[in-house]
Amino acid sequence: MLQLKDDLIYLRKIEAADLERTWEWINTPEIFLIMGVNAPVTKTAQLRWFEALDRASDKLVFAVCLSEGDRHVGNVSLDTIDLRHRNARLSIFLADPVTRGKGIGTRAISLLLDYAFDYLNLHRVYCKMDSLRDDVLNFYRKLGFSLEGRMREHEFVNGRYVDKSMVAILRSEWGARRHRGT
Repeated sequence: MLQLKDDLIYLRKIEAADLERTWEWINTPEIFLIMGVNAPVTKTAQLRWFEALDRASDKLVFAVCLSEGDRHVGNVSLDTIDLRHRNARLSIFLADPVTRGKGIGTRAISLLLDYAFDYLNLHRVYCKMDSLRDDVLNFYRKLGFSLEGRMREHEFVNGRYVDKSMVAILRSEWGARRHRGT
């Protein structure tokens, strides 16, 4: 049986019972600005998103949950899943500020990469991030991602265009990291 868990967290597919909580999160400026979504999001729109997600073959959203207390603290996802070319885009957010900086994001992405490469048989997983966030770039580099390039003035945020950077990891790179135990 496929296990998406370690000794501290587990990932599970997002459920209808999570919608109220995720609706509150996605309407928080700190989160919607990072995620690049249009906000505010209505509850009706959130429900439509969930219903479409349930039918989608190119997107998976997992709840990031703490094993102790079964507490849902954020989401991690693969979208734009392209099974022909074997790649997908990753995104993550931890909504609870108390959980940040404690390795939970690293653990969640590690579990998701195991799933992406071992179960979905992907070759490459990529992520778009703010170009000015060296801390975020360092986070992804520690996971084995490589900086692939910059998309100039790619998004319009708070009345101005901002650059985005693309980072990615290949199956072989992730496999080598797991083999070394890093």
